[in-house]
Amino acid sequence: MEARVEKGLLERLELEPIEGIEAKAERHMALCYSQMARFTPGKYLDAALGMTESAYRGTIFPEGDHTLEALDAKAERIPKLYPTKDGFKTVTHSFVSGPSAALHRGTDIVYYYERERPKGITGAVRFGLKAASIVLPEYEYATAAHGGAVEAVLDDLTGTVVRHCQSVWMATSEFTAKLKKPCPIDKTMTFEGWVDSVEKRGLYCIAKAKILCGGVVIATAEAKMVDTVVLAQLMKR
Repeated sequence: MEARVEKGLLERLELEPIEGIEAKAERHMALCYSQMARFTPGKYLDAALGMTESAYRGTIFPEGDHTLEALDAKAERIPKLYPTKDGFKTVTHSFVSGPSAALHRGTDIVYYYERERPKGITGAVRFGLKAASIVLPEYEYATAAHGGAVEAVLDDLTGTVVRHCQSVWMATSEFTAKLKKPCPIDKTMTFEGWVDSVEKRGLYCIAKAKILCGGVVIATAEAKMVDTVVLAQLMKR
């Protein structure tokens, strides 16, 4: 029932003029900025860990996936959250994560948190056929995952890890990725993301991430994440 209601809301949103959506987004963020004390990294992590049982478990991962089972045994599954007037809410629709991304774009991500690694996240990622660089159905042929799909996932990882490690209000300023090996489709891989360093004023931090297949590094990324609140404060001086 809940999924049908959400689908209906999404379909209605798609019919709205983009100008109206942008205006509502600005009002939403202005309200959240006015209540920043509610949205600290510590409170983000507490909220995420409080939703472990209901956190997203993937859409295109096979039943009984061994990688997910291994992660469940050593870490806590967490959702990706976003600040709202009602507190932190789970992000169910994203370009690379959530059921719609898995079904329509072939990218599926499940996030985990290990208490022994408080400045990082880990998890599993799987690329489906729709994420392949080339598909030739008449030849029953498909290549590896598109490099852009791999980079988009890495971008999501660096943009997510900072929320409980540094600031909820961070945005990507610079992003570079290295694709070291072809990224297979229909194969569950693991990832790691972490905050590597923080600028002394807290204006930005360097976040890094990598995707591994059987322990072999497939792709890496580094991102400069800017705290939009700190930036705004510095610009007023």
